[in-house]
Formats: sequence, structure tokens, C-alpha cells
Amino acid sequence: MAKRPVTRVRVADARELVSTWASSLHMSGATLLCLALVVFGVVVLANPLRTLIEQRAQVADLQAQLDQKNATLDALTTQRARWNDPAYIRAQARDRLFYVMPGETSYLVINDVTDEKDRVRTVSADLTHTDVDWVRGLLTSVVVAGLSEPTPAQMDAVTGEK
Repeated sequence: MAKRPVTRVRVADARELVSTWASSLHMSGATLLCLALVVFGVVVLANPLRTLIEQRAQVADLQAQLDQKNATLDALTTQRARWNDPAYIRAQARDRLFYVMPGETSYLVINDVTDEKDRVRTVSADLTHTDVDWVRGLLTSVVVAGLSEPTPAQMDAVTGEK
């Protein structure tokens, strides 16, 4: 097989490419005028748009503050309504000040020992993985159930006799 002749092609420099591209651009007066108007429009509208965006962010912050204040006001109104109830005041006096009604006897337990069961357990945030072979457990259960002999009590329960 014969080799083809190789001709070397000169790679143009980047400067030459840019200069040839720039020289090929022909700008008319109308194009320059439109470009100038677009730039002028961007410059004129940039500041009002920035102000509008800032004002909208400020309005959103103020609305969030207002919502928070309204929620606080609702909670305080509910609490005030509770404190206007004589039964609630009586219950708070019993719990906080250990007041008792006439004829009642109050007992206080000092150094009360708590059970381990009563203590609140903390839940771990870490995930644990237990290795359980559930297939083997299922097969073992099926085989044991199928091959074991029922006890007399189980037979009586099935037949309904006593």
C-alpha cells in the first residue's frame, strides 16, 4: 500500500483570527444607535430595579415579623383567657404553691426514688444494622410446624372435645 503525500497546513494564530473576525464586522450607524440605546436603557433601569428588589425583600421581612407578632399575640390572648378562669388559677395554686382546699391533707414525698422503667430513654440518632437471616427463620418455622407432633391439648382444641 502506498502512502499518501502529507501536506502541512499552517495553523493561524489566535491574534490573526480575532483581527480577521473584527475586520469582517461592519457596523452601521443604526446598529450603533440601537446598541447605545440598549446600554443606556440598562444603565437607566438598573437602579430602579435594584431598589424594587430591595423593597420587596424588606416587605417580605416585615410581613414575616408581623406574622410572628400575631402568633405571639394569639398565644398571649389564650394565656390571658386561661388566667381569667378561676379553676385554672386554683389548679396553678395547687401545683406551684402547694395550696390545698379546706379539709384536704397534702402529702409531700421527699427524695422520691424513680424506677428504671419510669426514666425516659434517649433515642440514638445512629442507625444500627442487625444481621437477621429471615429466610432461614421462615424455612425453619415451616419445617418445624410440618414435622412436629401436636400435643393432646392441641388436638382437643382442634376437634372441640374436652
